[in-house]
Amino acid sequence: MKQTFLLLIIFISINIVSAQNFNYQTDFKKLVEQSKDIESPNNYEKLKTEFIKNGENFTKEKVIALMAGQTASKYYDAYGHISNERSYQNAVRFPADTTYKYAKYYMGVNPISLSFNYGLWKTYEKDKDKKNAEKFKQRFNLLVESILTTGDGSNEKPFFVISPIDGQVIIRLYYGKEIGMMGSGEDTHGNFVDILEMVDKENSKSLNFVIDHAMGLFRKQLKEASEKEIEDKYEIDENGKIILKKKN
Repeated sequence: MKQTFLLLIIFISINIVSAQNFNYQTDFKKLVEQSKDIESPNNYEKLKTEFIKNGENFTKEKVIALMAGQTASKYYDAYGHISNERSYQNAVRFPADTTYKYAKYYMGVNPISLSFNYGLWKTYEKDKDKKNAEKFKQRFNLLVESILTTGDGSNEKPFFVISPIDGQVIIRLYYGKEIGMMGSGEDTHGNFVDILEMVDKENSKSLNFVIDHAMGLFRKQLKEASEKEIEDKYEIDENGKIILKKKN
């Protein structure tokens, strides 16, 4: 019995990625695989259901596991959802009914979106619904603080984010700072990163956010779009030559 218990402890220790020691190069892929395993505690559907019900009480480890799973889910469309995310960042400018109307749908698509949780926090706050405002405020802060454990913002240890605009959200809406220069590049492992300058008077510094997973999906979408465009424009004639399709 003691031996079985010890083996269980060792197994759990091996399969849980510490938030403080997260390594994108190795742990991200591991968590993505676990997110697809229905027997894993890091299974995406299980974690998502739990987060929707009780996300403000998640550990940072579970948040990071859910983030990795989100990038591999059928709902993940990093660049396609940017306009929705920007709308939620400015949710207080719209009627609350409009925000609530789409909240249930987006909760099922991406409950850990920084912009989404920020928008609900500020909308409930505007409506003087203190209970829900506090809940989504806690979720927003937990999500950001979990991201900040995944690195130090350097080129060697960039922060892991799921949306290409999460870095902007963190700088503007969490830290309350301005964004200076914006660029992109690669980290020391060749992963695509966003590079944002956080302007804080004489203490301004550049922060790196790894979004290689988002770019991978974007490249795939571009390739599929290009292939479809080719199929729409060209055909093979009876001699095996590629020719422009005749317009009807």
